[in-house]
Amino acid sequence: MSTQKLVEKILEQLAAQGATEAEVIYSEGSGVSVTGRASDVETIENNQDKSLVITVYKNHAKGTASTAVVNQDNINLTMEKALAIAGMTEPDEAAGLADPELLAKEFRALETWYDNHKPIDDLMEMVLKAEAAAVDYANQQGRQITIDDASVQMGEGYSVYANSNGFYGEKRGSNVSASVVAIAEHEGQMEREYWWDAKRRIQDLEAVEQIGIKAAQRTLQRAGSRKIKSCKAPVLFDPSCAKTLIGHMTSAISGSSLYQEASFLKNDLHNQLFPEWFSLYEDPFITGGFASRNFDSNGVQTHQRHIIEQGLLNGFLLSVYSARRLGLTTTGNAGGAHNLEVQSQQPLAKDLIKTMDRGLLVTSMMGQGVNPVTGDYSRGASGFWVEHGEIQFPVSELTIAGNLKQMFRDLQAVGDDVDRRSKTATGSWLIGEMTIAGD
Repeated sequence: MSTQKLVEKILEQLAAQGATEAEVIYSEGSGVSVTGRASDVETIENNQDKSLVITVYKNHAKGTASTAVVNQDNINLTMEKALAIAGMTEPDEAAGLADPELLAKEFRALETWYDNHKPIDDLMEMVLKAEAAAVDYANQQGRQITIDDASVQMGEGYSVYANSNGFYGEKRGSNVSASVVAIAEHEGQMEREYWWDAKRRIQDLEAVEQIGIKAAQRTLQRAGSRKIKSCKAPVLFDPSCAKTLIGHMTSAISGSSLYQEASFLKNDLHNQLFPEWFSLYEDPFITGGFASRNFDSNGVQTHQRHIIEQGLLNGFLLSVYSARRLGLTTTGNAGGAHNLEVQSQQPLAKDLIKTMDRGLLVTSMMGQGVNPVTGDYSRGASGFWVEHGEIQFPVSELTIAGNLKQMFRDLQAVGDDVDRRSKTATGSWLIGEMTIAGD
């Protein structure tokens, strides 16, 4: 039986058994991961899984059940469980399917899946090449590093979302990634750093030798890190760290945070959050994008839009349920944002270290010190201290603190070093001033 006929049959049976509405998610995936250490392959892991999630509504009372074994007996049992849970659940007026007119009708070819098949021997060779390149680079510098982990991962997935309002949609995706984690010792102090890349298509992946070399470079640069005195100074977040600031913002404008009154941005729709030159664009239709989708997890049509336009917050990230709880309309963001890119009306800066002149370049952060209600921000950080527009020495065991709203307002520039290795694309962010706690 085809997947489409399977889910349609399930929906018909649920209706016959008393469900007023129902939705089905079927997914399957497979992948392989190869890791190496000490010039040898350490592990080879294969995975293959399936899942079926059934949700039923009985006059706004919701029941959900799932199974990882997709055969007729388990399908029947899963339907029974979902119906039974709905029968014991209090009705929620916000629960239910998306209105039919909101469901996706436009299905673009997004090219999110590629045939990345590679023999295990080839993946093993990639791992060993990445590790060897890292060690060789360090040796050429007269230094030594230890490879903590080198890995290559490859996977693909397929999923279907269907509901009793007549919607049926498929998604298919592939991914491949490679990483090297290295450790360097300096005067008895150990420093750990890494580099990685990820793509939809294996041919587009950065050469594993270059990944190894970059991991070695970053690790050696971190050797001999020290503390600094507590101060207030400009802070430059490298692209990977700048993405976390966008993540804090999108979390604050997500529907669940808003209706739970757990957002520092709950009253800021159409308010100025960033400088006028700053915009954040959402594009679910990027060819091969990491979060390219024709429809969201509710089957709702996705749309291109500016979430931030000229510094103003244009809209929230809402699912069907969260929108109803807030008395608003879904934005097609059940499951999150789709392919975010920072846009700037001023030229992206070529060398923000020189622009900053003096301050802290942050390349790594740790901890979860963000208050979602107030926006107060405090996280452990490491990176480099900058004087006169030049990196002076590596630093660690610092805490950087501020308030996210103030940090957004104090954004001075965005760099041209755009990182596109995830669903969020941005360069470095220069924040005017933050509190840096050290010695």
